[in-house]
Amino acid sequence: MKKIAVLDIAASKTGALSILQDFAAFVRKYDKENEWYFITGAEGLIEPSEHLHVLPRPDVKSSKVNRLKFDHFTGAQYLSSLGCDVVFSMQNTLPKGKIMGRDGKSAKTAVYVHQPLGYQTWKKFSPFKKQEREYAMYQYLIAREIDASVRRADKVIVQTEWMKDAVAKKTGISRDKIAQILPDVPEVTEQFDLSKWSAKKFIYPAGMILYKNHQVIVDAVNILNKHGYTDFEVIFTLKREEAPWIEGETSSNIKWNGSMERNELMKLYAESTLIFPSYIETYGFPPAEARMVGTMVLAADMPFTHEVLRGYNNCSFFNAFSATELAEKMEEIMLGNVLPCVKESEETTHENSYARIVAELLA
Repeated sequence: MKKIAVLDIAASKTGALSILQDFAAFVRKYDKENEWYFITGAEGLIEPSEHLHVLPRPDVKSSKVNRLKFDHFTGAQYLSSLGCDVVFSMQNTLPKGKIMGRDGKSAKTAVYVHQPLGYQTWKKFSPFKKQEREYAMYQYLIAREIDASVRRADKVIVQTEWMKDAVAKKTGISRDKIAQILPDVPEVTEQFDLSKWSAKKFIYPAGMILYKNHQVIVDAVNILNKHGYTDFEVIFTLKREEAPWIEGETSSNIKWNGSMERNELMKLYAESTLIFPSYIETYGFPPAEARMVGTMVLAADMPFTHEVLRGYNNCSFFNAFSATELAEKMEEIMLGNVLPCVKESEETTHENSYARIVAELLA
């Protein structure tokens, strides 16, 4: 029997919390032999069980100063007090200092790196621009903490090959130390009718983040309007007030629908062309979901999109920073020059990611 500590004080909402909860659910269901200690930032985020213990640390989460103290001074001591064989950080960084396990031996450490800002090289954010300031902090300051954690850890886990290459190149660690494990994309349980697909309908499901790059779609739609195209729609899964960084007036062809349930979104994939202009991702779930449905995809020409869409015929790539190029791709679809092919017979499958993570931790 091994004792494993899972550190994720940072996760409190959206995707990061979902990944933490899904991982805990996997452990709770499938591992009855080892003892797991999940250290979270708040009460009630994870359901405990006989072999899964939850240790909330809201004091660490309560302020940036407390988080800094934990990361730089008290965290290693706290983790050492648990006497675990393995410490797995799901929040990109490990506390500084030696983490001891049972019997006076050093604990094995692993860090899950899913923050790509410090590893991509095609966009430099400016601390002098209000809308970019937070991203600049992650790119230049927090990235140093992540790099240091990567060098200290015994094992590093990333989602994609491009991240594996980028992490190895930037930090100088051996690629053998990095495990590349694709994230799980929930299976599509129903068949979607692609006969409802429309050349005049586009969708982009993305949240309130600058580098999701809604601006290039807004600009492309304006270009199409100037060329006389008005009979089409682009659906965003946020409200206009949630994207204050978007400049200029937005066309009536853009529908600000707000967030959607996954089933509703999957149906819209079958009726639409996915536009995915995001230029910073570790993986990119929408292209993977659209691929499952078999619909058309217009994706930013980035390493992660090529990785997700490798071997997929119903896709085309464009320069993420060129509204003109995107407008041309959209025009080709609206003119009927590009149509979705029959869905591929071969499915892209991979072993359950949480099973592979557990295997890496217990190896």
